[in-house]
Amino acid sequence: MTARRTRYRAATATAALVAGCALLLTGCGIKRSGVVDSGHAATVKVPNGKGAVFYFVSKEGDRLIPVPFPVDSGYTIAPTAIVRLLLEGPTGPSHAAGLTTALPRLPAAQTEAVAVSAYSPDDGITVRVPFAVGGLSELAHSQLMCTVGLSIAPDRPSPVTLQGTDTTLPSAECDTRR
Repeated sequence: MTARRTRYRAATATAALVAGCALLLTGCGIKRSGVVDSGHAATVKVPNGKGAVFYFVSKEGDRLIPVPFPVDSGYTIAPTAIVRLLLEGPTGPSHAAGLTTALPRLPAAQTEAVAVSAYSPDDGITVRVPFAVGGLSELAHSQLMCTVGLSIAPDRPSPVTLQGTDTTLPSAECDTRR
C-alpha cells in the first residue's frame, strides 16, 4: 500500500507540474500589441488652486508630463517667473524622474529679457523670449503654450502668442497630444 501511495503522489505532482507549465506557455491568451493611443494627456489640479502646472518632456522624449508647482494660499507666481522657471528645466524629483525640457536654457544674463503680457480674455497672453522661436520643435512650443496658458488662466483655454528674436508665432492654445 505504501508503494501505491508513493506512485499516486508522484503521478499527482507530475500532473500538477505539467498543468502549471501549460498555463505558463499559453500566457493566458494575452497577445502582444503595439502602443495604443488613449486620448488626451493627463491633467493635474494644483492643491488649493494656487500655483502653476509645468509641462516637461517625458524621459522617452515623446510627450509632455504635467508637474504641479503648488504655492501657499495667499501667494501667486508671477507669469514672468513661470516662464523663467520653465526655461530652467525640471529640478528635484522631476529631474530625478528623468523629465527634461525641449526648450533652450537661458544664460543668467538673458533671464531679464523674458516678458509676459497681461492676460486678456480676447487676446490671451503674449510671451516674449530672447531666442529664436521659429525653429522650436512642436514639443518645445507645446511646453510654453501649455505651461503659460494653463497656469495663468486654468479655468479656460487661453491662446498664447510666442514672440522671439526671429518671429512672432500665431496664437495657439495648449495641445498636450503633440
